[in-house]
Amino acid sequence: MNIRTALLAATALGLAHTGCEMHPASKTVPGYAEKMKKKQEEKQSQAHQAEATDPNAPTYFPPKGN
Repeated sequence: MNIRTALLAATALGLAHTGCEMHPASKTVPGYAEKMKKKQEEKQSQAHQAEATDPNAPTYFPPKGN
């Protein structure tokens, strides 16, 4: 095995193991799960409400001329 190949392989293995472990915010941040649950409930309630329409909506096209 070539020395360059060995160094490249060692460097690649070294870099692959230098990351930190990910922890979900719902387990590490106090109150995060409750906050997200509240936001989800708000989104759900808004999804069931009809949007208001503007009776004076803008006209994008001028009326056709004869």
